Parts: sequence; structure tokens; C-alpha cells
Amino acid sequence: MKGYAKPLHEFIEGHKIQFVIPVYQRNYDWLIDNCDQLFSDLVKLSRSNRCSHFFGSIVTSSADSSYNRLVIDGQQRLTTISLLLLAGIKAVKAGAIEISEESKIDEAYEVFLKAKFCNSERKIKLVPIENDRIAYDKIFNEEDSFDEDSKVTRNYRHFYDLLTRKPQALSFDQLLDAIERLQIISIELDSDDDAQLIFESLNSTGLALTEADKIRNYLLMSLTPEEQHMCFKNYWQKIEQATENQPTKFLRDYLTIQQQLQRPVRQSNIYYEWKKYMDGHDRKEELVKMLDYAHYYQQVTEAKLSTAKLSEKMRHICNIETDVTNVFFIQFLKYASANNLSEDEIFKVIDLVENYLARRIVCNMPGNALTQVFCALHKDVLKSIEEYSSANVELGNSYSDILTYHIMRRDGNYQLPRDMQFVESIRTRDAYHMLKPFQIFLFERLENSVHGEYNDVATDMKKKDATIEHIMPQTLNGDWKAMLGDNFEEIQDKYLHTFANLTLTGINSELSNKAFEIKRDGKTIGKEIYPGYKNSKYRLTKSVTLCNKWTETELLNRCNEIVATFLRLYPLPQTTFKPLPKPVDEASLDEETFSPTNRNLKGFRLFGNEYNETTWKGMLLQVVKLVMERYTDIVDTLYDAEGFFWSAKQADTRYCTMIAPQKYLWTSMDNRSKLRCLRFLFEKCDIAESELVLLLEPVKE
Repeated sequence: MKGYAKPLHEFIEGHKIQFVIPVYQRNYDWLIDNCDQLFSDLVKLSRSNRCSHFFGSIVTSSADSSYNRLVIDGQQRLTTISLLLLAGIKAVKAGAIEISEESKIDEAYEVFLKAKFCNSERKIKLVPIENDRIAYDKIFNEEDSFDEDSKVTRNYRHFYDLLTRKPQALSFDQLLDAIERLQIISIELDSDDDAQLIFESLNSTGLALTEADKIRNYLLMSLTPEEQHMCFKNYWQKIEQATENQPTKFLRDYLTIQQQLQRPVRQSNIYYEWKKYMDGHDRKEELVKMLDYAHYYQQVTEAKLSTAKLSEKMRHICNIETDVTNVFFIQFLKYASANNLSEDEIFKVIDLVENYLARRIVCNMPGNALTQVFCALHKDVLKSIEEYSSANVELGNSYSDILTYHIMRRDGNYQLPRDMQFVESIRTRDAYHMLKPFQIFLFERLENSVHGEYNDVATDMKKKDATIEHIMPQTLNGDWKAMLGDNFEEIQDKYLHTFANLTLTGINSELSNKAFEIKRDGKTIGKEIYPGYKNSKYRLTKSVTLCNKWTETELLNRCNEIVATFLRLYPLPQTTFKPLPKPVDEASLDEETFSPTNRNLKGFRLFGNEYNETTWKGMLLQVVKLVMERYTDIVDTLYDAEGFFWSAKQADTRYCTMIAPQKYLWTSMDNRSKLRCLRFLFEKCDIAESELVLLLEPVKE
């Protein structure tokens, strides 16, 4: 490896050399802000007496000829400088900026843009990856139509606007002079250099790499150029298309599934975990598998399933805008395809998950609590199926029956709310201040709960063609107070933001505070017609027009109707599935209602390994030590800060047990408190509580 400091123009000039962007590099991604910063730097450089400005490092390695160079790092800056010069040339030709002599354009072409004696038919110095190259060549060749969807074109047009804006910031001479003063560190890799390792350690200026960028480079960089091109075209590019060009989220789900994790890895750690996962895996084989999973990811995130009925059902969940269910659905849809599950069975599973989410949203239960539940659900179902198979017992239940059992058995923070809680929340929930995706999801379901002409509430609300409006307004005038009666304040306080008092309407602030009759029937002011509820296309709103007044009686009636609708949409799931009796009872730490009272411990499982500890104190100490081995830095912060962990200086040895030199754990407590200690520890270390499974003697009748 050789590194040199040199001006950019010395690095890039040469009539035979081309700079080739390998297919494993990301697309051109510089933002407008990045372009603005570069342009500002060049303007300041032009107006200063400085002879140079550092422009970062550019790393290259030999390509298919002695002249061409593969750009390992620096493609974003090389592309951007080329676009800026092309914009300047265009501005000169349009007479929009000044130039001292035409030869300056030839100088820009000869030094920075053309490779007129290269071996390729394409005599252009920069060779971007395919999609970027198409857009770049149209600009370079000054074709009539550009690729307007490309960031290459967007940034070229932005530079043209900056250069031609009045007052003029730079003449073409000043632009070329400033670019020629840019200084770089040129790093040339030898054949025995580890390009991937060097790439990871670089800390150049510009737009940070995403985790997906790093993984793509990791997968492709070690392959031959021919293999790189084949794998990029046949696999990686299709993965990007299936993930709407945002593969990082997919890769997090993919890694979670392949490693059978209890919860997804943190986004900032995806690449680090990916390298550990790939140890011993063939990269080309992995790309084949990734593309397969990416197709199921696309079905989930874009609601593109095998039938219109299933796609419509999945679209309801997409409206919630949550990715918490992705890991489950990717695995389930792949399983459903492999096992030829019927459309009806797949529908039941999606409907059950929707039910689970809907009831929790209405009951204002946190969605992030379900992350580890949805990571485990498919495994739970398969485990139940396997237990029946291993015991040679006929299983008469479907996938959806077993899934229902595993959802219904969860309690505490993970429970599916039962009817009493669900109905009470429908009556009292502040639906007006819900998160927008939750409103879109629930009001779309209410609006289209009965068969009839479909109203695309989700699209209307996203476009703001429809909004949620109070029927009884937030500010009551005299007409409203008189209609509601003496206890108007109590009625407003009770119903104002609830489902009963909310409806869908177009943006119509003119009538928002008017009397109920006006809101219902509309109003004409001069030549302006302000339509009322009677003119609405939404069934939710038209139903209000059947009322002659809007008092607590009407509010209660509408509340009951909405309760009935929600219960029809989301009835309490039922199942006949029962797991086979186990020789040893199991309870995981996430089962908040579990009681250790009168239970004999036979052992425990943690991080997939089983241990035979039979005392509660011994289990506590061993679990803490195992966690300390993995999360030393986090556990070290807990000493003397909370009531369980103590240093030697603070520990009362009458009640504490040494777990490491100078470190003690409070152990003089009942078994419930021991479990509280472990939940506290797992929360601090971000460990899923379901990782710890306690093995217990069966309860004797």
C-alpha cells in the first residue's frame, strides 16, 4: 500500500486512465447539503490566498488494465466534482457565467473528464455503476432528455442553479482554479492488501456509509470482477429493489431470523454482528438465500401477497407503519409457501396479528414491548408442532390455532387485552391525539367495516383530503351549551376526544364551531357553499346526519355502535389447542404473573444453554455471572448505584454474596425479589427476558 499527498488534478489527469466504480459500491448518494458544503468551500477557497484545501483520501486498486483504477473509496467526491464541472461547462455554453477563454473548457475536459486514449469505446474518465452511469452519460453527452429520477441528475441541476444564481459566486475560471487547488491523499493498494479491512478503517469526509453499504462491500469485494458483476446484477440489485432501496432494515430482520435472536440487533451494530454471523458462510450462497427472504420482506412491507384478498389484509397492518411484526411475517410466509397453506389459513394468521395489534393500540399499550414476542412467535408454533410429532401424537390444530394459543398465553406487558379492557378503552380512549398511523389504521377499519363501496380512508388521510373532526367542538358556543344542557362541561370532558365524538370529513374549518344543524346540513355564505356532513362520502359521517341533535344520548348511542363494530372486527380469539404435558414445567422471566412460591427449581436455560442449578440463590448467582461475562462494561456501572449490586466498600457481607473480586450481589431476599433483580439486570443490558427459562418440578395436585 502506498500513500501520497497530491493535488486532485495530478491524481486524475491522464488520457488513458479510467476510474471504475466497482459494482459493490453504493449508488451515488450525495445529498444537496453535501453539495452545498462543497460549493461553499470552493467559493471560500477562490476568495482566499490559500494554495490548497484538503478534499479527503481516495483509495484505488488496479483494475483490468495497467491504467484503469478501481475506486475503493472516494467515488462520491469524484462523481460530484465531475458533475460540478459539467454544470459549469453547460452554464458557459448557455452564456450564464463568465469565462476568460474557451480553452478553459478544453482544459476541464482534458484533465478531469475525458479519457480519449483509453481501451474502452466509452472515452469518459469516470465509470460509475450501471444506473448512475446511464444518468451521467446523458449529462456528459448533452442529450435532450435526462434521467430525472437519478441523484446524479438532481445534483447536476443543483450545481447549475448555484453557478448561475445572481450575484454570480464563481466564474468558470475561478471554479476550475479552485478545483485545481483541492488536495487529496491518494492511497494505492497492492495485490496483497486487504481491501475490505482498509475500507472499514477509512474515515473520509462525505456521506456516511449505511450498514447495508458495508455489508454489500463485504459480500462482493473479495470476489473477482466477473463474480462481482454477476452477484450484483442477479442478487444484490434485486434485493435493493425488493426493499425499496432501503436494505438496511431488511438486513436487520434477516440477521435476526438467521441467528434466531430474541430481538433485532441495534441498527448501529448490524455490520459488526453480520461479520460474526458470516464466519464460515459462503458469500454467494448467502446472497441467494438473502434474495429469497427479501421477496417475503417485500410481500410484508408493500402488502404484495399472492392474492388480492391477502394483500388487502396485509395493507391494514402496513397502515400502522410498524416494523415490529416483520420478523414473524417473513418466516411465516416462507413457511406457508413451503407447506402450501391455504389462502384462508394465511388470512386467519394475518387477521389474528391485526387483532393483537388493534386491541393493544386501542388500549394504549406500547408496541415496542412486542418486539421480542414477534421474534419468538413463529418458533413457538413450530416448537409445538415438533413436540406433537416427536411424541407421535396426532395434531388436529392448524397453524392459526396454535398461534392463537401462544398469543393468548402471554400476559403482563405482552398480553392481548380481553373484552372488558378493550370495551372500556373504546369508550374512553383519547383517539384524537393518537399517533397519525394509528388513527389512519383504526378509522379506515371503522369506515369499511361493512360491505359496500370502499372508501380509501388511508390515502385520503395521508394526502390530508380527509381529517378527523370533532362533532361536538372543542370550544362550545351558546347554541352547543344550550343543547347539551346544564352538565355540558361534564359531557364535553367525558366524550370530547373519544371515538363517539369523532368523524371523518374534508378540511372545513369554516363550520368547525358552528351549531350542530349547520355542521350536519352545511351552509351557504354569499356565493360560497360550505358542505356539511350530509355531503360527505364517508359512512362514519353520514350516520351522524340521522340525528336531529347531538347530546349525551346520541354520543352514548354512537359509542355503543362503535364498540359493536370493533368487537365484530376484532372478536376475542379462541383456540382448542393445548400443549402436551411436559415432564418439567417451564417459565420464562418475561411471564410477569409467574410465582416461584412452592416451586422447586430443577435448572434453567440461558442464551440457549442449559444448567442444572437447583437452588434459587445459586441460580441467581450463576445467571448474574454469565451476564457479567457478556456485558462486563454495563454491569460495572450498576455497582453502588442500585439496591442489588455493591462494591466491597459498600457491601454488607451479612446480606451480600461475593460474585467477583471486590464485587457483591445482595442475596438476602425472597425468590420474587431475586426475579426482580434479574429483570432489572436484563433491562440494563438490553437482554430479552425470554432468554432466561426456569425449569421447575411439575405442580402436584
